[in-house]
Amino acid sequence: MSYISIDSSTSSTTLVVFDDDLNIQAKFQKEHQQIYPSKGLVEHDLEEIYNNLIELMKKAAAISPEPQFISMTNQRETFALFDKFTGKPVRNAVVWQCTRGEKICENIMNNKEYSKLITQKTGLKANTFFSASKLKWILENEPNIKEGLLKGNILFGTIDTYLLYRLTKCQEYATDTTNASRTLLFNCIDNTWDPDLFSIFNIEQLDLAKVRPSSSNFGYSNFENSFSKEILISGIAGDAQASFFANLCFNLGDTKITTGTGFNIQTNIGTNFKEDNNAFTTLAFSHNQKNYYSLECLSSVAGATISWLKNNLKLIQKASESEDLSLEISDTGGVYLIPAFTGLGPPFWKADARATFLGINASTTKKHLVRAALESVVFQMVVYLEFLQRDNNFKLKNLVIDGGMIKNKLFLQMIADLLEIEIMVPKIEEMSLYGALLFGIQKDKNISDLNDLKSYEISRVNYSFQKNPSLQKSYETWKELVDKYFLSNQEKK
Repeated sequence: MSYISIDSSTSSTTLVVFDDDLNIQAKFQKEHQQIYPSKGLVEHDLEEIYNNLIELMKKAAAISPEPQFISMTNQRETFALFDKFTGKPVRNAVVWQCTRGEKICENIMNNKEYSKLITQKTGLKANTFFSASKLKWILENEPNIKEGLLKGNILFGTIDTYLLYRLTKCQEYATDTTNASRTLLFNCIDNTWDPDLFSIFNIEQLDLAKVRPSSSNFGYSNFENSFSKEILISGIAGDAQASFFANLCFNLGDTKITTGTGFNIQTNIGTNFKEDNNAFTTLAFSHNQKNYYSLECLSSVAGATISWLKNNLKLIQKASESEDLSLEISDTGGVYLIPAFTGLGPPFWKADARATFLGINASTTKKHLVRAALESVVFQMVVYLEFLQRDNNFKLKNLVIDGGMIKNKLFLQMIADLLEIEIMVPKIEEMSLYGALLFGIQKDKNISDLNDLKSYEISRVNYSFQKNPSLQKSYETWKELVDKYFLSNQEKK
């Protein structure tokens, strides 16, 4: 017996074949192009994404010709518009990084009644991360798309919905709760598309995808004849929530950081929906007809900071050098980076802030700049977690970190040292893929007790904290500099 899991992410499509013991048997990956029509606009070619998926699936099928089922995880918030009768896209996907809905969001945030209602129903804010404002922009600026949507000839959906609809030959127009929850059109308390939210964005009520729990069966496909028979698609979830589930963050206070281009921090707050000023309240997963929620912090800057050192400043040739060079010195020599490349997110919420190196002097070397950049990524995460614990009156106990930056051991050790807790790191990077698979297994084996999933835990490496007064001092100085240069004219938190 084997399983296949799909990850349709921001940068690429990845397929992993798992054997009967859930070990990785094979992995296939192909990147897709990033399209920037103009400043602030980010799109993906949906035809390219679909074709890449089919190309990789044919390779996976050669290894696993009769998988038990196929699961899927995907980049959240990014949405597709596609033909109802063919499933083919009618325009490029609008990516979560795209800011074309910025003015629409600003107008809504200036309306206290609207902004309050959005948070009460979705746990989120009117932000361009999410789909609704950008869908509204398209309705205002692309009349042919608007006409097709209103007539029902064009369908709207997140990436999972588009792929599912096309793979099932237009038979399954569906999504899961985690993806629906990122549109700003879905009520995360009663699990319905909400007319009030459509009204706030001045979007006419559309016939949207049927919403199911992540651990559901979603239909069948032969993936364009990749298989000799149709294979069940079971287990679909947005990438962050899939990773959260894979790390078995089922208990109150369990916290996970996923690192990649940016970072995502999620903390389990149980089944009671709770608003938070410094974080988004996210529908983490649904189980036994109950929603489980997490507080979520999003940042677009983590691995992107290291990429900036490599691609823009040419200080390093590969990402691993950020650790190598940093280990050659004991500190940054008084240099600090405020990595506000796209503003400062939670807990500072300073959208107009811009990145700054501070403390450069005649003795500064590239090693100091590189270490300052690496430390700045750590500091962003730690300061948010400090606010989270303070505002919610709890002590962080269990912290799991996954994603691309877990290869950097210095990065992990600095987080452990500053938080003074033990950090757990799974031995595989593909936790979102594994989480989608676990949702499918939960359905396949009819698992009703979350504790029964603990037998599927991925083995981990633990990082114990060490007292590090020098790093602690650097962190305190970094916070003071953020306050001095970026927050001095706004109300202190």
